[in-house]
Amino acid sequence: MQRTPPRHLAPPPRTRPRPRAREHLLVESILALVAIGLTTVILISSLLNRPESSAARLPNLLPPAPTTTRAVATTPAPASSRPAPKPDDGNLLADPGFEAGITGWSAVGRAGLERVEDGRSGDWGLRLTRGSSRQPGARHDQVASLKDGKRYEASAWVLASKPGVEVQVNLFELRRGKRFAVDTVGVVAPAGEWQRLDVSHDTHRPGATLAVELLAPTLASGTNLLVDDLAVRAASSSMSIH
Repeated sequence: MQRTPPRHLAPPPRTRPRPRAREHLLVESILALVAIGLTTVILISSLLNRPESSAARLPNLLPPAPTTTRAVATTPAPASSRPAPKPDDGNLLADPGFEAGITGWSAVGRAGLERVEDGRSGDWGLRLTRGSSRQPGARHDQVASLKDGKRYEASAWVLASKPGVEVQVNLFELRRGKRFAVDTVGVVAPAGEWQRLDVSHDTHRPGATLAVELLAPTLASGTNLLVDDLAVRAASSSMSIH
């Protein structure tokens, strides 16, 4: 017969531990999964809704399509047959040879502009380098206030350090910062030879500002373009636009 010890001498009954630790682990795991899910949703949403890349936000430096095109050359063109005008012959540019500096000229994009002692005439000229611009060039935004019934004729001499440099000269009108009525001439400049470009523009909106621009879209790093002896002059137009 098995004896049963007295109740007061019997060992206390074993109680099963409460599964609190497991419950805590389960709750923490669920919270972690929820946090990961929320983070993934926020990340995907930000990727879908983010603005276009910085490359797409870069300003378009290409000039707008010209209203009219006087001449465009894709092969080296001979030097201009027009006689070279005298520097003081009605030139609307105060310093066409950059003898006093480059006041009034600004870089297109982030092109490099430097006044150097390599001019075609006089002592100085303007050297254009690509810099970090996709469309290197130089622009003068305040040539003259356009008058009705006038044609404006511009000329520029350029010299490329290497062959194959495309050069474009634009005459256009500016009003409230917007450009319109562009006339353009282009050429592929040979290396080591000064070449003259000529372009003309008839007034479209009297009172607007006439601007002149030189662009070298294929100018590569390590190549430069010299510019000198620019001129912009007013003449009677063959037509009057009101």
